[in-house]
Amino acid sequence: MKYHSKSSRVAEVVLADLAGGRFRGETFLPSEQRLAEYYSSSRHTIRRIIGNLVDDGVLTRCGNQRLQVNPEKLREVEAEHSAPEQITLAFAYAAYPDAMISSVTTGLKQYVAEHDMKLQLLTSPTGHGPMLRTLEHAAALGIQGIFVLPYFMEEYVNVINKLMDSGVAVATLSELPGVQCSSVCGDDYSGAFVAVSRLIEKYNRPVYFFGPRGETSSSVDRYNAYCRAMTEAGFDEEVAAYTVDFEAYGSNPESWPMESKLERPADMARAFLKQVETPVSLFCMNDYMAQGVYRAAARLKLEIGKDVRSCCTGW
Repeated sequence: MKYHSKSSRVAEVVLADLAGGRFRGETFLPSEQRLAEYYSSSRHTIRRIIGNLVDDGVLTRCGNQRLQVNPEKLREVEAEHSAPEQITLAFAYAAYPDAMISSVTTGLKQYVAEHDMKLQLLTSPTGHGPMLRTLEHAAALGIQGIFVLPYFMEEYVNVINKLMDSGVAVATLSELPGVQCSSVCGDDYSGAFVAVSRLIEKYNRPVYFFGPRGETSSSVDRYNAYCRAMTEAGFDEEVAAYTVDFEAYGSNPESWPMESKLERPADMARAFLKQVETPVSLFCMNDYMAQGVYRAAARLKLEIGKDVRSCCTGW
C-alpha cells in the first residue's frame, strides 16, 4: 500500500491502529473530523488516507457513507505488521537538526548498515505533542528499538516507560530521571570541572556560569561541576551571584530553529556584559551559549580572549 509522502506516517499509524483493534468496538469508524483531531492531522490528509484504504479494500463504505473495516483485508494487514523482515531501529527527536543530531544520525546509519537493520527517523520540529503521539505508536509501527532525545517532561517519562513495558528497547541520549531505560551520554561533569578550574587558575578570579542549569541531565551535571570547581577554589559564597541562569529554548517550537538558539543567548549575553566590569570569565553551558556570547561581544566591541574569557564543554 502506497501513500502520499506527507501522509505516509499518519497512514502507517492508522493501519497499525486498525490492526490493533482500536476501533473494533465501534460499528463505524469516527468521522473525518474526529480522526483528524485524534491523529493531529489535517482533514484533507485523513480524507486522502481513507480514500487509499477504501481503494485497497481495508475500509468499505456503507449506504450511509459511514466507514467499516473489512475483516478479511484486515487480517492481511495484521499479518504484514506481525512479521517484519528486518529489525527496525528509530531515532526520535523533537528539535531542529543540529551538529549533535547529525552526528548521532550518522552513527546510527553506520550501525544499522553493519547489522542489516532498518533505521527510521521520527522527527517533530513543530512541538512535543506530535512526537509523543508518534512514540506511543512505535511498537505498532514495527519498531523494535528506539533512541530518544528526551526532555525533562513527565510526558516523556510516561511514554518511554510504556514503550519499555510493551517490549520496545529504549535508550535516551542523556539521562532522564524516572525512566527505566539505559542512557547514552558523555562525561559532562568532568569536562565542565576541568574547564572551570582552568579558568579560575589562569585568571585568579571567580567564573560566571552562563546558560540554563536544569533543562537536561547534561546541564545539571555541568552546573554541579561548576559549583564544585568554584567551591574548591574558595569561591563558594560567590556561586549564587555568579550564576546567570535563564531558560534557553523552552517548550515553544518557535525558539527551536538554529538562528533562535543563537540569538536568544546573544541577547541575554549582551544585557549581561553591559552590566559587569571587564575583563570577565564565563563558563558557557553549551556551544549555543558560547556562540551567543561571541555575537554579543562583537556587538559591544569587546574582544574575546581579552575582555571576555569564556569556555564551554561542547554539545
